[in-house]
Amino acid sequence: MEQEYEIVKHLQLEDLNIFLVNMTYRRLHVHKEFEICMVLAGSLKVYERQGYISLGRGDIVLFNPRQAHELHSLTENTVLLSIQISGNFCRKIYPDIRLLEFEENILTLDKYGREQKARLCGSILNLAKFYFLNAPGYNFFCMSSLFELWGILINYYPWHIITEKEKAERYNKSNRLEHIMAYIDAHFTDKILLTDIAEEEHLSLNYLSHFFKDMIGMSFQQYVALLRFDRARRLVEHTSMSITTICMECGFSDYRYLNNIYKKQLGYTPIEYRNSHAVTDGYIEKKATDLENMQEFYSREESLKLLKIAETQGIFI
Repeated sequence: MEQEYEIVKHLQLEDLNIFLVNMTYRRLHVHKEFEICMVLAGSLKVYERQGYISLGRGDIVLFNPRQAHELHSLTENTVLLSIQISGNFCRKIYPDIRLLEFEENILTLDKYGREQKARLCGSILNLAKFYFLNAPGYNFFCMSSLFELWGILINYYPWHIITEKEKAERYNKSNRLEHIMAYIDAHFTDKILLTDIAEEEHLSLNYLSHFFKDMIGMSFQQYVALLRFDRARRLVEHTSMSITTICMECGFSDYRYLNNIYKKQLGYTPIEYRNSHAVTDGYIEKKATDLENMQEFYSREESLKLLKIAETQGIFI
């Protein structure tokens, strides 16, 4: 499996990338852009180093550059609007943006108030509409909306400026995390020990254990179990493989363990899911890597329809 440092392609505007996606799962990844995600439908769990964040319709989460995060849908048809912003977009007029870090991930907490949430949501939806309409002069409207959005963020949400030393340290840590994640991704379906990674990275076991917990927010064993569960979930939902075979494919020694974690995470067992859903073998012939990230990107036309629905229904109310 390739390491999950995501290279964001800015296909329309150099410093801005926006897309709508039907999200099931997006494995742990980092990128150098700020990312703002709004849930348009359904619900999901976001994992970052402070732990799980549960998001529902209308909720907004912001990730700082090189902040590792992972996305898990809790319902079918979870629709996510994602805005990825390069710090270069206003560097000439606001040089400190390269050292700016927001202090909270969730931007729709009750303490911010309904009016502020409505203003933030409206700004995000307007920016996305201009981007997808792609009408003559849309680039000027997009950048105008982006500057307005950024003004809202730095005026109403807590942030601070980190030092050059802190920036360099975070860069080095994220690079180390990428190497560790790549190793885990390649071996998590087999018997894998933290000592294996310590030897691979030439680190002490004690240092690596603390580094992993600090960066990911959970223990190594918990993270491996979560990876196995997510792979098992995709095989349960998109193939007709037997539950016993799925356990073997994903590194579970006992199907009862898979049942327990399935019940804990989703509220039902694999068999209960299959009894209420038609399962096809649409993915069974594909390579394992095709099952790592379950997400379906919407076209420009589909995205505009979904944004219109969100705006009409008043997603920020």
